[in-house]
Amino acid sequence: MLFDDIDVHNLFFRQWHPLIKEFTSQLNKDSVLEVIKNTEITHFDISKYKEVLNFTNTKECKEVLRRTVKEKSTNKFLKILKDRDNLHPRDIKRGYSIEELLKLVSKNEYHPLLFLELKKKYYIIDGRTRLYCCIFLNLPAKVRIISDKDLYDSCKQ
Repeated sequence: MLFDDIDVHNLFFRQWHPLIKEFTSQLNKDSVLEVIKNTEITHFDISKYKEVLNFTNTKECKEVLRRTVKEKSTNKFLKILKDRDNLHPRDIKRGYSIEELLKLVSKNEYHPLLFLELKKKYYIIDGRTRLYCCIFLNLPAKVRIISDKDLYDSCKQ
C-alpha cells in the first residue's frame, strides 16, 4: 500500500471522531486520493500541537505526550513510542521501525503528516508517531492540510 493510499484508508476507516465520520461519509474515496496528492506540503509549528483536537484521544495518549515533551534521552523516547504502539496495535504495517522514523524525521526525509481542517479546527488523520518525533526533536512538522471546503467541492458524492 502506498503512503497516500494509507492516508485515504485512515481518513475513511480509522477515524473515531463523529464529525470526521459524518463528513467523510459524503465523499467519494477515489476523488479524495487526488486531493491529498495535490495538496501542498507545508510546515506546522509543533508548539501548536494542542490545536490538533484528536492528537491525544485517550488518557494514555495524554501521558505519552506529557512524557515526550519532558524527555531528553533518545533511548527513553523510543521506549515511550514502543509502549504507545503496544497500547494501540496497528491494522496497517508501518513500513519503518520507530528508530528509522525518528532518523527520517531528523533528516526531514519523511512522508508528510495528514491533517484535516474541519470547521476551522485541525484533526490528525495520519502521522501521530511522526508528530511525536517532531515534538521530541523540536522540529516543525511537514504536513498536508486538507480542508473540508476543498474536499467537499472536489469529492462530494
